[in-house]
Amino acid sequence: MDFAYNDDQALLQDATRRFLEQRHPLAAVRAQLEADSTFDREVWRAGAELGWAALLVPEQYGGGSVTDQPVVDLCAVGEELGRVLYPGPFLAANVVADAVATFGDPQQKQQYLTPIAAGDCVPTWCTTTDGSVDIAAIGVEATTTATGLRLDGVARYTHDAHQADLLLVACNAVSGPSLVLVPLPTSGLQVRVLGGLDLTRRLCEVSFEGVQVDTQQVLGPVGMAEETIWRAYRLATVVQAAEAVGAAEQVFEFTVQYAKDRKQFGRAIGGFQAIKHRLADLLMELEGARVATRYAALAVADNRHDRDEAVFVAGAAVRDAFAFIAGESVQIHGGIGFTWEYDVHLFMRRAKVEQVLLGDPDWHREQLCRLVEAEVLA
Repeated sequence: MDFAYNDDQALLQDATRRFLEQRHPLAAVRAQLEADSTFDREVWRAGAELGWAALLVPEQYGGGSVTDQPVVDLCAVGEELGRVLYPGPFLAANVVADAVATFGDPQQKQQYLTPIAAGDCVPTWCTTTDGSVDIAAIGVEATTTATGLRLDGVARYTHDAHQADLLLVACNAVSGPSLVLVPLPTSGLQVRVLGGLDLTRRLCEVSFEGVQVDTQQVLGPVGMAEETIWRAYRLATVVQAAEAVGAAEQVFEFTVQYAKDRKQFGRAIGGFQAIKHRLADLLMELEGARVATRYAALAVADNRHDRDEAVFVAGAAVRDAFAFIAGESVQIHGGIGFTWEYDVHLFMRRAKVEQVLLGDPDWHREQLCRLVEAEVLA
């Protein structure tokens, strides 16, 4: 199987890289580390012209992908965004766009998809109370009212909720899990920015207290959203893995260059056998993560029979590989790798946070084991 991007996807990836070099390099992210927000709405709108939020949106609403496998196209963009630790809600925006495009009614699609694709509406995704993918951890309760639903509860680790225009909220109704579209601002809804290890992103706590939504804001039938939520988790895992591969590739390149430049005993440290072996190990981890991600993207795009297995493999292997590569990079850089002036620590921070959001590697391995066990017993 060929895991390389085709010519159209490679062109999309190259255009994204050149755009980021000009408009939002890693230096631009660094400049905002201590700001209230690291998200630049103008850059997001410009990126939307390259398709950042439109690849999963039907053409009639201003979207469209470059191939017949838009999830793979999405990964081509995600890898480049990961290389610069892009802080915007790329993952969350595409999860929301896909959910509305797939399960929304004509009115919801017309109202939300066109501005999302154009970058004029910034959506994000409220999941659980702990950032996991466990439906049992959904902390927003939905009570039926005469006109719709009343929302009460908390969703945490929501990406850039303080900058968003639209929330896709997972909630529990009496009949089961549901999804609701909540425009911002909305009465009874409070957003608090949380402190975190990853300085390049802002994660938020969203509190709902008597938030009223009408029936037109419910995505699909009330209580019937479990499969919709799992679809969102699959897509989120693949996109998260793509961003991690891009970030891992960038920090690996930093490390290789440092090994060429750093001299000890009159020679570059990259010439020492111990460093050569460590770099070879990092390259193997990187390539393994890349293959796992791209196969998962293909499996999801083509709805293959082993789709879930591929997603769980990516969810476990890629996060661990990224954390391993970032950690080894810090070690190879030596004492300077821990300093604020070097970018390596930013990648290490991102890697450690990625390991616990949307299901940690152990959770993904457990789900994979359950799938394999079910197939054996079937």
